[in-house]
Amino acid sequence: MGRLRYGMLVSLDGYARDASGSFDWATPDDELHGFVNDQERDVRTLVYGRGMWETMRWWQDSPADDEPGAAPEHHDFAAMWRAADKVVVSTTLDPPTEPRTQLWPTLDLDRLAALVRDSPTDVSIGGPTLAAHALRAGLVDEVTAYVVPHVAGGGLPWLPTGVTTGLALREQRTFGTGAVALVYDVART
Repeated sequence: MGRLRYGMLVSLDGYARDASGSFDWATPDDELHGFVNDQERDVRTLVYGRGMWETMRWWQDSPADDEPGAAPEHHDFAAMWRAADKVVVSTTLDPPTEPRTQLWPTLDLDRLAALVRDSPTDVSIGGPTLAAHALRAGLVDEVTAYVVPHVAGGGLPWLPTGVTTGLALREQRTFGTGAVALVYDVART
């Protein structure tokens, strides 16, 4: 049985995107990227909303594979991403042509719970809008904030309003850039 994990690069004030829709400030350096890789190494299924899918599909044909100076962390992540099964939840996208990828027209929480329950490895849900539904339904088992040293001043929050839950800190790490990773297990009552 897998666990459902939600992790996001976030500003210090809790945003995944700023008011202009940008998240350029959230690009991880190689050290943080390596840590994220290690965190995601045992995830074999990725569940994305449309916005996160459009960002992450870049890894399918990542130019990092052809760049001689590309960081090993980029090659590593690209290989892990390609090897994972992907579920894209969207009412507006055409079915993806990328391998190992399926389209769900809506997020069926029972179907998501079954996917996680039947998975031999952990499942990751990406994107704050989609993850909000899973958080509200109590399906998320782990929450990770990769806090970068930036104040966005508004935008798309990485956590939904109105959701309360206890968290147990399992791991924390500080990086040379000033970024901090905070890995929490969701407390079940």
